[in-house]
Formats: sequence, structure tokens, C-alpha cells
Amino acid sequence: MKRILIGTLAVMMVMPVMADDEPPVGDKKITSQPYVEAQLGLKQDEIPAANTAGVGAGDTVITYTDTVGGGVIGERELFTGGTYDADSDSGKLITAGALNNTFTNLPTTDTTKLQCANQDDGCTLWTIVDQTAYGVSGDGTTTIDLSALVGTNGTGYCYKKLRDGTVSTGNCTTTPSNYGDWGVMFTYNNEPVQVSGISACSSVSGTANQPASDQAQVQSVYESNMSAAPTSSPVGGNCYCKLTDPSTSAARWVFRYSGSVSYCASFCAYLCASHVQGDSDFRGAVFGVN
Repeated sequence: MKRILIGTLAVMMVMPVMADDEPPVGDKKITSQPYVEAQLGLKQDEIPAANTAGVGAGDTVITYTDTVGGGVIGERELFTGGTYDADSDSGKLITAGALNNTFTNLPTTDTTKLQCANQDDGCTLWTIVDQTAYGVSGDGTTTIDLSALVGTNGTGYCYKKLRDGTVSTGNCTTTPSNYGDWGVMFTYNNEPVQVSGISACSSVSGTANQPASDQAQVQSVYESNMSAAPTSSPVGGNCYCKLTDPSTSAARWVFRYSGSVSYCASFCAYLCASHVQGDSDFRGAVFGVN
């Protein structure tokens, strides 16, 4: 009886005592489910491969966004080309294909340059040769950096009244053709260029130099005015202006003046043209720069 008891005690003494929170010893650690889940919780989730079940074609890139928090993984969308939208595309990364298309399709201008005809004699004679350069053609039909025009007033303007189609005697390159159209001349890269736009008399109220609160409604009013032009009784007396050429996704209807319906019909296009020419704050709002 005594030997049996002593043997039992010996077996009990050599049995190891292990707690769930002990670090593993070699590969013989017996662990609990809470311990395993706690350790797995410290690991990063596996990033799924593109084009697999339930995963898209891969239109974002992985970013490391938080060094303080222990390594939080984020993502950035890609801009692969097409029409650029400043509101939704400004934070995207551009792909090589989109960048290549942009530079491949830059506008070009045929121009000339002077070339030395007698280099050995110190270039006392020069010849004029043709060349092609990237940039604006000078007639306002190619790309214009609108932000470069905000700080400088225009050199002239023109407009066509919504009321009766009277066209101002301005110095625009292209005379306004539709009722309520306006144009402003600027000097850009030492060349005259024209920016053009449209006007609308709406019932939508607004604050001077601020975008319209309801772009769709003002656009609808403009289209209604055009179908009935000329008219001395448009929808409302609130004058709005919008840039149309050069085309930019940032262009929007901008409030200019509130008055009577008849005054708006007569002078809204004029107000748009004159203030785009001479008011840098309003010009920046119409150009979508401010």
C-alpha cells in the first residue's frame, strides 16, 4: 500500500504546470483557443490577389498609412485616363498609360525660330525656319491654363443680350452667336486668347461671387431661355454666369446679380463679361480656380 502511494506522488511531481499565457517552449506547447486567437489578432490580414473569386481586377494600390499605430494598411485608387474630375480624381495615382496618352496628345502650335546661317563667321546672318512647339495656338482653341489668367484683367469683352439679341461692339475674336453668350479677351503667352461663356436669368437666389446652390436648376433655366430667346421675361431676375470655352470640369454656374427680370434679360450677359474681365475674385470663381 505504501509503495503504490509513493509512486503516485512521483508521477504527480514530474508533471509540468503550464498556464495559458506562457510563451511557447519549442514546438511542444499545448495552447488554448483564446491564446491562439490573441496571437492571430496581432497578424495582418492576407491581401487577396486580384482577379480571384470575389476580388476585382485590381484598381487600387496598397499604402502604408500609419506608422504610429503599428502599421495600418490603406489604399489609393488609380486614374487610368478619360475625363478628369477634380472632385473625384484629385487623390488618385496616375498610371503610366494615362500619363503617356496625356503627353502624346498635347496641343501643338506651328511657329518659327531664328537659325544661324554662318556659324563660322559669328552668326552675322540668320534664317527663319519652321518648327512645331507644344502649347497654345493663340486663337483660344487649344489648352489655356486658366489659373494663369486669374491675376490679370482681360483686355476687352463682348456679349449678346438675352432680351433682343443686341451684340456689343467689343474686340472679341469670335462674336457671340447665342442669346446671353459672352466673351473676354486676355493676353496669354504674349498672344491674344478668348474665353467664352453663357448666362442665365434664374429664380434661384445666391450670394455674389459664390457658386449656385442648385446647378441643375440653373442649367435647366438656361436651356429654357435658349428655347424662347430672345425674351424680355426670363424665369427670374438672378443673373448667373458659366464658362464654356475652354471646357473644364471645374466650370459651374456662378451668381452675379439680383434684380428685376427685365434688367436681367438686358444686362446679365454684360455683367458676366465685364466682371470676368475686371474682377479677379469673380473670374476665379467662374474659371473654377477659386
